[in-house]
Amino acid sequence: MSRDQVNSLLAEIRQVREESLILCADLTEADFHQPTEMHRWDDVRRVLLRFGEHMREHASQIEGIRADLDRSPTPPQRMLAEAELVWGKLLAATVNLSDEDLDAVPASGGWTLRQALEHLAQGERNYQAAIRRAKELM
Repeated sequence: MSRDQVNSLLAEIRQVREESLILCADLTEADFHQPTEMHRWDDVRRVLLRFGEHMREHASQIEGIRADLDRSPTPPQRMLAEAELVWGKLLAATVNLSDEDLDAVPASGGWTLRQALEHLAQGERNYQAAIRRAKELM
């Protein structure tokens, strides 16, 4: 079963969302009352609130459609979905960080942002390799 169209739509959503994050990253609370040209979300604050809610709303809708189609996710698929939620949290933790921030040492000591991100990247490669090896043995 091909998944090309699903992946294409998801890639489009991810691209636009990433562009929106970049566009909004430097907004301040003082910008909240800046008017927009949207009827229902007429200032920046309302747009930002809706930006956060909109995807959650339709993710819930899609979960319901899947259930109606008797295509509920399997336990491994649910585990992957949970991992994607954490990916979103990681992205959120990096909003508006600059390249200069990567090597700043935190006041409490410990890892820099670069060290933490490089560690995560290596971990992802390790997990991928482990799954590849396991699938080869299936």
